[in-house]
Amino acid sequence: MGLPALQDDIGNGLQGALTATLRRELTGPTAVLFSGGLDSVLLVALARQCADMRLYTVGYPGSHDLKAGERAAGELGLPWKGIVLDDDALRAAVIFLRERLGLSDPVVISFELPLYIVCATVPEGVLLSGQGADELFGGYARYAHMTDGERGRSMKEDLRALLAEGLPREERLATLFGKRLVCPYLSPETIKAAEAVPPTALRGELGNKGPLRDLALGLGLSVARAPKKAAQYGSGTMRAMKRMASAAGMPLGRWTREVNE
Repeated sequence: MGLPALQDDIGNGLQGALTATLRRELTGPTAVLFSGGLDSVLLVALARQCADMRLYTVGYPGSHDLKAGERAAGELGLPWKGIVLDDDALRAAVIFLRERLGLSDPVVISFELPLYIVCATVPEGVLLSGQGADELFGGYARYAHMTDGERGRSMKEDLRALLAEGLPREERLATLFGKRLVCPYLSPETIKAAEAVPPTALRGELGNKGPLRDLALGLGLSVARAPKKAAQYGSGTMRAMKRMASAAGMPLGRWTREVNE
């Protein structure tokens, strides 16, 4: 099936960059941080022929991500496991991230929680992540109301911060558990391919991250039409943290700094 909206040369270049990265980096059994959303589903669809993968979704019972992950894994025909959180596991994760990585910002903690849980749980030595897709392809909600120029500058700054701070932090977290983190969207060839995408192609009839949605649509993936759900909200971790902080009579920021076993 062809690429319906994105120019063929740009779409083919992007798909080629991702596929080359996946074939080079996925060596051995691979655990996928799998939300069931566009970014992770597209990577798995491209990697099916070159890696032995198991898909893992982290979330509270009944959360959006657990439902989406199981549904998408069924569509892809790959093994899937839901890692169901409870308050004790969440509390232990917050303490670990604070004590071992120095994290105190509730938003950063909630975003890194699924990675920590997967690192601490799965046997596979390689972890596949969709990190970087939002920064490269305009996925964040705040980009929607910017001009092309504003969006381009904001995306570049967000990507710079991710490469300088976020990615090294996540690689360090994976290393603590003897894992190797693979982020194909952040490979040099994928970043180069993304830079060739015109600003007008970032949003289309299907929504944000137009280039990735076009690729997913061309591969026959239903997730091409799915709305984005941020990890900390899709997994239910942010809601749970706020609830636990409220029960302790603390603002959320203080709770993440002070919570103990």
